[in-house]
Amino acid sequence: MENKRLFFGFKVVSPWPEEWPSGKLLFETDRHLTIAFLGDANAGERMEWFQDFPKMPFQIGLAGVFDRPIFLPYHRPSAAAWHIHWLEGEACFLQFQQTIVSWLQSKGLKVRGKDEKFLAHVTIARCPFVINEWKEMFQKRPFYIRDLCLFESLGSLQYKTCWNYPIIAPFAEKEHMADIAFTVRGTSLQEIHLHAQLALSFHFPPLVRYFSLQEIRSLDETVTSLNAIISKMDKEIGSPFKAVSYHGQLEGEEILEWEMIVDV
Repeated sequence: MENKRLFFGFKVVSPWPEEWPSGKLLFETDRHLTIAFLGDANAGERMEWFQDFPKMPFQIGLAGVFDRPIFLPYHRPSAAAWHIHWLEGEACFLQFQQTIVSWLQSKGLKVRGKDEKFLAHVTIARCPFVINEWKEMFQKRPFYIRDLCLFESLGSLQYKTCWNYPIIAPFAEKEHMADIAFTVRGTSLQEIHLHAQLALSFHFPPLVRYFSLQEIRSLDETVTSLNAIISKMDKEIGSPFKAVSYHGQLEGEEILEWEMIVDV
């Protein structure tokens, strides 16, 4: 059987910049968060692996912020990457990453770097690049993880999805007559509050500086908090949003949904 360069990783969604410094950029659709790198492995057997694949401990893609650029490996950088700061579920994510490593080892597969401390990051470009240019252009941006995939590295910064474990997106934009509208998802009011902020920050990334993780007890408190964020941001740097409407109610049971309408 032919061996292929395989790894497990999550697809990553973010409001990426339109312009970048010099470097060999990964396509937006190829940017990912690697959790286990197998190297050369027998691709012909891979479908048999998934009969007892570990259950994902979260149903909705986790949210975070890219908080700084990093250059890897540290001693002689060949990759420009963005470091991940989780806004939710970090312990759960790290435990799942270790579960995947253990599961792969139970299949007799070797996982590269399994004994190293896991560094959550997304590679954006490969060398040649100028580190100072990347540092100067960096601004914090929101992101969330989507489907977990088994990827095959094809070379030349291209990747093929060999297997896919779907995950629900934390929000989705909806068409609306005059304003902006989103379907915001979560398993609790706390997640609805966070994912509503995430949705707004995808339209205006500087909002990440104003994220609030305060305790939320009702949908009205969610809207009040969002409007306080918008008001403070508008006073300090300006805001493209006027206000979030006191509108709608939570729908669903296991996965909650809320239609958020934003006046612009």
